This record gives sequence, C-alpha cells and structure tokens, in this order.
Amino acid sequence: MSTDRNPTKCKVLLVEDTQTLLQMVSMTLEERGYTVVKASDGVSALELLVEHAPEVVVLDINLPDIDGFELCKRIKAGPSSRNVPVLMMTSMGKSGFEIMSIEAGADDFIPKPIDPMVLDARIQMVVRRMRRERFANALTGLPANALTEEHLGFLITRKKPFAVSFVDIDDFRAFNRRYGQDRGDLLIRHVSSLIIETLRFNGADEPFVGHLGGDDFLFVGDPENSERIAKSVVRGFELSVMDFFDDEDRAHGGFNLKSRNGEMKRYGPPTLSIGTVNVTDKMPESVIALMDIGDELLSYAKQLGGGAAVTERRSKDNGPPEDE
Repeated sequence: MSTDRNPTKCKVLLVEDTQTLLQMVSMTLEERGYTVVKASDGVSALELLVEHAPEVVVLDINLPDIDGFELCKRIKAGPSSRNVPVLMMTSMGKSGFEIMSIEAGADDFIPKPIDPMVLDARIQMVVRRMRRERFANALTGLPANALTEEHLGFLITRKKPFAVSFVDIDDFRAFNRRYGQDRGDLLIRHVSSLIIETLRFNGADEPFVGHLGGDDFLFVGDPENSERIAKSVVRGFELSVMDFFDDEDRAHGGFNLKSRNGEMKRYGPPTLSIGTVNVTDKMPESVIALMDIGDELLSYAKQLGGGAAVTERRSKDNGPPEDE
C-alpha cells in the first residue's frame, strides 16, 4: 500500500494516554497523509487545540486528568472549537457508551482495537460533514458564498462552456413584512427546491445551486438550455407563489402595506428575476468579474419588472442582453 501523503487530508489532534497506542495510531494516520498533533492528557489537549487549530480531534475515553466525555464537552463549548469534529475511541464494553458520547457532543465513535482503514474512513466522514455544514447556507443547506465562488472558479479554469443564472425574489422584503420571517423562510426554501427540481427535470443529474444569502441564488447549467430553464423557473414560481398567501390576500391578488412616509402601497405576488450569463469562448477574468456581470444582468431583469429572465452571451462579440 502506498504511503504517499494525500494533500486533501487534514490535521488531527490525537489524545491518548497509552504511549504505545498513541505512537501506533499516530504512525497509522501519518502514513495515510494526516498531520498529527499528539497529547497524552486532557489539559495538554486543550492547549494544543488552541495552538494548532486541528480540523478533527480523535480522543480516548480514559485519560489521567479529564475523562474523554468531559474533554469533548469542553471542546464543544469553546467558541473557536465548537465546530471541530470529535471522534471518540474506547475499549469500554459497557452499554450506554454511544449515548454518553452523543450527549457529550461527539460526532462519531470507534472501538478499540483500532482498524486503520475504519479510522481513516471515519475521520474523512466527519471532516466532510463539517466542511459541508461550515460552507452551507443554514436555511436551505445549499452551498453558500465560499463553496459557490470555488465552484465558479473551477468552471472558469476548466475553460469549457457553461451558464450561470443569478436569481432574486422581487418584493421579498414586502412579503416578509406582511407575513413574517418564518413564512419568508418557507418561500426561500421553496425557491431552492423549485430550482433544483427544474434542473433535474431538464436532465441535470447533480445540479449545482448556490444560496448567496437572503433571497439571492444562482445555478449552473448548459448554455444551450439556460434560457429555457430560467424561464421555466420563473414560470414555476409564478404558478406556485400564491400558495404562500393567506386566503384573503390570495382572493385579492396581493396586499397593501404602509410605507415609511405613511402612504399605503399595493403589492402583488412576488416574482423571480433571473439574469443568465452564457459563457462560451470568452472566459471571465475572474469569479468577481463573472459575479459583476451577473449583478448587472439581474438589475436589468428587475427593471423590466414582473418576473423577467434575461441572458447575455459571453462570446468574442457580445450583443445586447435578451429578455423574455
């Protein structure tokens, strides 16, 4: 088996009071590409946690000063370490160990004797989970800004045609004022599901949809189908948005809200505006440049009003944006 270091693997804080086992597990992890920081007691572990900022902690239950359950609780209570995954290992055979580990905040556990391949797989699992949670939008679970920008950067570097559609809910603030944040959150989740379902219906097996915060989304697709898909998303929202209205407002086709100056303003159902950038043979200079183009298109779509989808083709000779 090859022992080449894998650059995708991470820094591990290993906490074990038995020196023989500490060295054995440490060597096993290092052979598999991990950077290992070692501690033989709880106090040292807490100090090394601050000093080295590991991506995952693997700890034994039986320590000479602080038991593993208490150490896990302290790690999860720290403002800078609460999101660090903790994997607990033990030879304890008594029932309830798993429950005690979960109650202490552990993300996973593994029995002794340690199987190197199982330990490697468990560490990779909790780290992937942590990274997804860190870079995902808490409301929708979709990739947030960091992962979205990373994905767009990859697409630009790959230099193959792609399309990016930028999505915004028109009059979302008025809807939130009328119905409150909980109803607004439901509408945002609905938009995320609608985009994913539309992409899958149009043949995308693993669609990429990013949630940039608030009511702002983007999705990646094929330039050949981008206009049709964008219009399908706009139309799907138009057909479903009234389901989120109260009966009275639904019957009247909208609602009235008082503005800051005290005047009443009429609002119809929210709509979606979408600006799509079709990137073919002219790649944007950067992710920021691509996002700027998308923002301009989205502003243009919103100026048209009432659920517009506009497209710009990034080719050698750009024409004006096309609208629905």
